[in-house]
Amino acid sequence: MSKKIIFRADGDSTTGLGHLYRLFSLVEIIKHTYQFVFVVLENSTNSIIPKEYNKVIIPKEIKTKNEPEWLESNFPSKDYILIADGYQFTASYQKKIKQKGYNLIYIDDLVTEHMYADIVINHSPYLQKDNYQKENYTELALGTQFALLRPLFLEEAKKIKTINTINTAFICFGGADPFNLSLKALNALLQVKSFKKIHVVLGGAYKHEEIFNLKENNPSKIQVHRNISEKNLINVMSECQFAIAPASTILYELCCLKMPILSGYYVENQKNIYNGLSQKNAIINGGDFRNYKTLDFLRKIKDFLNNPKIDSYLISQQSLFDSNSKIRILGLINKLSISFRKAEEEDLLQVYNWSNDVLVRQNSYNSDSISIEKHKIWYLEKIKNKNTLFLIALINNKQAGIVRFEINKGYSIIGILVSKEFRGQKLASAFLNRSAEKYFENYDSPILAYIKKENIASIKSFEKARYTYFKDEIINGITSFVYKLEKHDVIR
Repeated sequence: MSKKIIFRADGDSTTGLGHLYRLFSLVEIIKHTYQFVFVVLENSTNSIIPKEYNKVIIPKEIKTKNEPEWLESNFPSKDYILIADGYQFTASYQKKIKQKGYNLIYIDDLVTEHMYADIVINHSPYLQKDNYQKENYTELALGTQFALLRPLFLEEAKKIKTINTINTAFICFGGADPFNLSLKALNALLQVKSFKKIHVVLGGAYKHEEIFNLKENNPSKIQVHRNISEKNLINVMSECQFAIAPASTILYELCCLKMPILSGYYVENQKNIYNGLSQKNAIINGGDFRNYKTLDFLRKIKDFLNNPKIDSYLISQQSLFDSNSKIRILGLINKLSISFRKAEEEDLLQVYNWSNDVLVRQNSYNSDSISIEKHKIWYLEKIKNKNTLFLIALINNKQAGIVRFEINKGYSIIGILVSKEFRGQKLASAFLNRSAEKYFENYDSPILAYIKKENIASIKSFEKARYTYFKDEIINGITSFVYKLEKHDVIR
């Protein structure tokens, strides 16, 4: 089963461009693995969409309520995963999309809708699973471990940073900046003599003019940037030791670079991120920016400079963001393209190589390496044995691991292996769920899993897949847990 991806978002000077930019970061994660298409409305600010993207415009006459039908007629649901980011993708929209047969990932900010999506990503650290109303099958991916960030920023997140002098500042208020907060923050920074240079990054939908007049009067102190590339943006941020930005994706990017950041919110979808990072002491608390004047920014800046506490911000930011969110998010997408086929003779060498992996041998009851001769005899017997269901797991049609069921009278025993290439993506529980569905199409007996007590990761995967503790048992002299899954417990 090979899947492609539809990315669906819009943006303009009124709604901002954040939904588009977040999906751009996802494109960077999947572009070498999946074919994709970017689907947008005609009145979006489509000029910011990279030219190399395959872009499709929704006709003007298609309204949001009719969009699922239009999508189905142009992109067959069996072939596509839909990733949607925007407030128009309400519960009724999601429900229709699921009824059409699509796999759906929804990028959420507001936590106001009942969720019908297969996976909901909300990268605010403020939220808990109890905040959501959702379907039983809906998986929630919450917190900064799923931060929607571009790859170069994730590389920056690995680095340790120290700050000794604060003399260069960074300002960015996103696409449209409807309250012209960039100008107010700039005017405040200009009144603080210790700042020798100020970088202002303006969004593609910014319409105000005053900043450019200020730059003409302060050419050596003010640098204004527009349509800046990811690499150049990082270079600019790296020069700075202080920033002012709203609680949106730009704040997360700044946290990856690590510096004191005065942050607040001016739209509803920024509140959860603001509250989360404020609780974690990762930012200087600016609160509600909507009524801010230059004097308000100036007071906050001076309060910080009088008692900087720089290290506490940097330590908190370092703890919130790592370089692994790319792997975790790719794992979420890969879960939706899992399929199985029966193992065949031509899989013999691949299974042999997987089985001799160091970690696989370590977690096996027989940790000795396997010779190719013994493997060949064992493997050919297993794939022909009517009491063995030997499955190759596929991710987007690529071999990704094994699930094997040994069929006994009254029960079956499961074994699972995830290829090294796909480790770290939290796919084991999805392998277990999907393979159990396939198993119970033909068998009714419960499935037993034998797990070494010290194999905590495996225990968590089986528990997530609804396996429950059954008993302890000694296997080859090793104390083990036995977990069990009944047919009625399978997640569907």
